[in-house]
Amino acid sequence: MQGQSNLPSGEFGTRSVSNTHCEVLYRQTFNTYGAITTVGLTQDNRVGNAQKANNSELTTSTNKGILAGSVVAVVGSAQIGPAAGDSTNYDKVVGIAVNDAVGNPFESSSAVASQKVVYAHGSGTVLRTDIYETKQADGTATVTYLAGDLLYASQNGLLTNASGLAVSGVIGKQTVVGIVLEAPSPGVDPMMALQMRI
Repeated sequence: MQGQSNLPSGEFGTRSVSNTHCEVLYRQTFNTYGAITTVGLTQDNRVGNAQKANNSELTTSTNKGILAGSVVAVVGSAQIGPAAGDSTNYDKVVGIAVNDAVGNPFESSSAVASQKVVYAHGSGTVLRTDIYETKQADGTATVTYLAGDLLYASQNGLLTNASGLAVSGVIGKQTVVGIVLEAPSPGVDPMMALQMRI
């Protein structure tokens, strides 16, 4: 009898475990420079604006703080925190977090212990994530992703395409975080594959 592989199947694989959040397939650089902010460990990912509250990829059991697959930015001198796609951080994005900052039960909580967040960056880094905006900024209309869409940081520090941005008037100033390689399929495979552009 053949053993079962734990490697993904298909070109970008299929998700077999729910809420895995982030799979780095090809990487350029992992970085930990800069201390994580208090908000990076404590922000509530379910309470707040309508876009956040109505996100179908986030649940009541979603961790607090920076999530694996969310966008991080420079938020002060040698400080890394959640990116907010608004006038304060839209051009300060440095990467995508590869682990939930507060960790999970029975796992190492490295960001809590070290006060650092591990984030991926570098053009050519390819990853899959199920953490992204599912609603437009007002929390009502659904965001639809297509292969080739440019991705930015939303007002909540999650990946989104242009239709999910709260500050559409400054799209030219938004840092392009990545480009969609494989769009998520709601109800089938929520993972989105992207190649980073920063």
